[in-house]
Amino acid sequence: DSSDVADRLAGGVTSITSNSKARAFAALKDTGEVVTWGDPDKGGNSRSVAGSLASGVISMTGNASAFAALKDTGEVVTWGSRRHGGDSRDVAERLFGITCIAANAHAFAALKDNGEVVTWGGPDDGGDSSDVADRLASGVASITAAARAFAALKNTGEAVVWGNRRNGGDCTDVADSLCGGVTCITANGAAFAALKETGEVVAWGNRRNGGNCSSAADRLSAGVRSVSANAAAFAALKDTGGVVTWGDRQSGGDCNTVARQLSDGMSSIICSSQGSAFAAVKDTGEVVTWGQAGRGGDSRDVADRLREGVVSIAASMDAFAALKETGEVVSWCRPHQDPFGADPEAPLRHHTGRVASIVSNSAAFAALVVP
Repeated sequence: DSSDVADRLAGGVTSITSNSKARAFAALKDTGEVVTWGDPDKGGNSRSVAGSLASGVISMTGNASAFAALKDTGEVVTWGSRRHGGDSRDVAERLFGITCIAANAHAFAALKDNGEVVTWGGPDDGGDSSDVADRLASGVASITAAARAFAALKNTGEAVVWGNRRNGGDCTDVADSLCGGVTCITANGAAFAALKETGEVVAWGNRRNGGNCSSAADRLSAGVRSVSANAAAFAALKDTGGVVTWGDRQSGGDCNTVARQLSDGMSSIICSSQGSAFAAVKDTGEVVTWGQAGRGGDSRDVADRLREGVVSIAASMDAFAALKETGEVVSWCRPHQDPFGADPEAPLRHHTGRVASIVSNSAAFAALVVP
């Protein structure tokens, strides 16, 4: 219920951020002001920092129950659950020169313009990085978050991890492989996968979620182009156009039912970080899906419309929407049940223009229609 702030939301809003449990929201206006509503204990009440949120905010990040706003001065403003990062006073003296902020479920990690990382929030989930503080003091290029851990990629190609040990905060078993040569890091809910400059993939974290990729090690030792992750599984796209999967079997870690279709010719893999399915687009514009049937992994009901001509796909937590080169939109969720009502494309028929692109959040889609 945003009625208490309705007048402030009547215009000028450029973006809206929710916490990961969607219990509170924060809207950023073109003036740099932030307007909040929802559960007051989860960040819906920002009165304690209202003066700092009145102007100058350029971006916001939310975790399960707190928010962090980055200002154009490089300062950070936090509010919400004190235990989960809503109170950053313990590191306030270090929160300047910030360029970006990452969040997991219970903690935040901010990257400074000098390559230093500052963390706060739940100590066991990455809010306390004292064990690796010397390695985070400089040279960090990016930060990736799982649900309860963080991984930092340094300019040297080294990966540094911290947080919950069972869910990616401990990389002891593969530490030697992460000392250099890493080019990017991908995370799902409880595991990480690092792509090296050799095309090799190194994984760690919760075994069920893909923290151990030994079952596919021979296919991940070289030639991997990119790695995608949903909530509990990974999918790697190889230089040959083939796809390799691992992690939770039901969430797409097992692609045996479509293995032949995924053997070559793939150009991209799409998924939601909160989802349990994958969709891959072939060079021909055909779409192949796998994972939980009830969350978009089974596209048989629209298979005839996905055989060719697809140019892009957007993913929500439970569904996919494909845009074809003709401007047609095809959406699917679970077999024999439409996620958007009896006729999901009906709203688009009220417009005489052409659909140019589709974007999504965790629960909905929006189409940009041009004349």
